[in-house]
Amino acid sequence: MEQKLKLVKNAAGRKVPTLVNGVKAIPFKGVSRYSPKGVKAAPPIRSCNDYPSSGNKVVGSLKEALKKCGVKNGMTISNHHHFRNGDLVMNQ
Repeated sequence: MEQKLKLVKNAAGRKVPTLVNGVKAIPFKGVSRYSPKGVKAAPPIRSCNDYPSSGNKVVGSLKEALKKCGVKNGMTISNHHHFRNGDLVMNQ
């Protein structure tokens, strides 16, 4: 017996299904209103709630950036090495 299609209104004002191909769907709730939980293949799911509202992720030093990114012992760090004065940037 087929389930009846249930539609709800999302934050954009559109009617969307709550079930898509047998999988529960979460309607759009608006910007910064929903933080997904769980993991994909390995990394955590990120959303705009994880970053500053200004969008500016610049920090004062390389040391602070490494602390914020969660680098651990044994990890490899790489950078784009074709920047002008790239060696100077990394040696500061």
